[in-house]
This record gives sequence, C-alpha cells and structure tokens, in this order.
Amino acid sequence: MSALPGPIRAKAHVLHSLRALLHDEDFTEVVTPVARRADLGAGRRAPVDLHTGRYLRAMIGPALRVNVSTDLPRVYEIGPCFRPEPPDAVHAAEFTMLDLYAAHLGFENLIHLAWRLVGPHLLSYTPERLSIADHVRDEFGIDLRTEPVGDLHPRMAARIGMDAGEPFRDVLGRYIALELEAGTAGRAVFLTDYPAGGDEPCARLASGTNAVLERFELIVDGIELVHGYTDETDRTAFTERAKAVGLYDEEQRLAQEAVAAGSVPADTAGLGIGIERLCAASAGLRDIAPFLQSPHF
Repeated sequence: MSALPGPIRAKAHVLHSLRALLHDEDFTEVVTPVARRADLGAGRRAPVDLHTGRYLRAMIGPALRVNVSTDLPRVYEIGPCFRPEPPDAVHAAEFTMLDLYAAHLGFENLIHLAWRLVGPHLLSYTPERLSIADHVRDEFGIDLRTEPVGDLHPRMAARIGMDAGEPFRDVLGRYIALELEAGTAGRAVFLTDYPAGGDEPCARLASGTNAVLERFELIVDGIELVHGYTDETDRTAFTERAKAVGLYDEEQRLAQEAVAAGSVPADTAGLGIGIERLCAASAGLRDIAPFLQSPHF
C-alpha cells in the first residue's frame, strides 16, 4: 500500500491542472450518464442490470455534445468509461476520459488547445506534426486533397499483409499503427489529415479537399494520448459516412436531431484525453496500471 500515494497524487495533480486550464478557458464541467440506454452493437458496450436495462459507456461522446448551446458554448466532462475487450498495459476495463466540446473552435485552435492541456505534463517532448494525407501521396501516389480514396484500400492492405476483404476502417487503422505510430518512440506526434473512411465518420471534410478529414491523434511514444476533430456540419454527409462504416447509432441520431432542431450548434469541435495514459506518459511509463482506480477492488 505504501506505493499508492505517489500515483494517486500524480493523478490528482493532472486532474487539477486540466480543470484549472479549462476553467480559465470558460469551459463548464457537466455530467452525462455512465449507464446509457443505447446498445451500440455487439462488443461495443457492457450491459448492466439496472431498471429497464442499461449499457456502460465506452466513450462520453454525443451525450456531452448535446449540452453545447448558446448559453453553454464550451463544455467538458471527466469520468469513467468501460471497455469490454481484455485489458493490457495501456487498455483497462475501467478507465478515465476527459472529453470536451466547443462551439466555433477551428481545427488549428483545437490542436493548440490539446497541447496546452497535455504539454505541461510532457516536458521532455517537443510536439511534431505528420500529415497522413502527405504520407499517402508520397507512398501511394494518391492526393486525397484532390482525388478520392480510389484503390488505396487494397494497396494499403497488401503493404501490411492484410486481407483486402477486411473493412477499410480496419485496414487504415492497422496501417497507421504499424507504419506511422510505431515510428513515434520517444516523440510526441500529432497525426493529422486522416483519410475519409476511417473510424471517425463525424469528423468534418477539410475545406477544398476530396477525402481529408479534420481529425487528429496525438501519439506519444507509440501510444494514442489524445484524439480530436471538428464535427461534420453537413448532416447528410455525416450520416452517409457513419452508416458506411457501421458507426451510425441511436446516440448519433439524437445528437443530429438536436442540431437539426437548432438547440445544438452544428459547428462544434471535440477532443478526448485518456487520463491514465497521460499520467503514465508524464511519469515516463508505458503502463497505466499504477493510475487506475482502487485496483484492489
């Protein structure tokens, strides 16, 4: 038990720092349900035995976005999320996320905010940027700013030895992990300019481009620490892209209805930070276990 106060204090310091900065930036902390009504499909949420049945949230997401309004243009939540998959050094059955949404916050400002939040805890790192669209152009000869994705799917699959029959979102995710994230050892890299067709269909198509999304991930020493995006304001485009990758669900529908009704602005941006991962990175560790909540229980 004597080793616990160090990680506990470190985590408390990180949480205090994040809340203080967000307070200074006029964000309001809100609370959304941990036990949700919507089952998002096989393997995505763990059921809990509550009245009428509920499912533990995997991410905070749309239920936070619907709190954005004229009176509350900037909101955030820090709370528990749950993963049905088996845990490992950087994944846990229960973990803590900071999610935020802000109205009328541009993509570059979102990236800047992300580093202002995590940078003070990563003093040994200097942030870098790597454009996935530029990488695709250089490696595959496809300029996603002016061209469609085309035959990128089978060519990426062949490059990493995957079956081209696997969904593009899976091939793209695996390719990025192997070819780009793996090269970030000892570095903090913002991956930007994601191709359309991945696992973040709500991200906005970058202005003037054919297949580049306003989405980023901050990878620190090979581990995803932050993800963020600006929300797609074209409801039809959002719905079509989300359905194409099997990620249009009841909660996304409710959020889109709120946007259509005018109660939530369409022009929003959001990001999420894995709290235990941030604590581990700050301590120079690649294991989140010391920072998990009361592991003895």
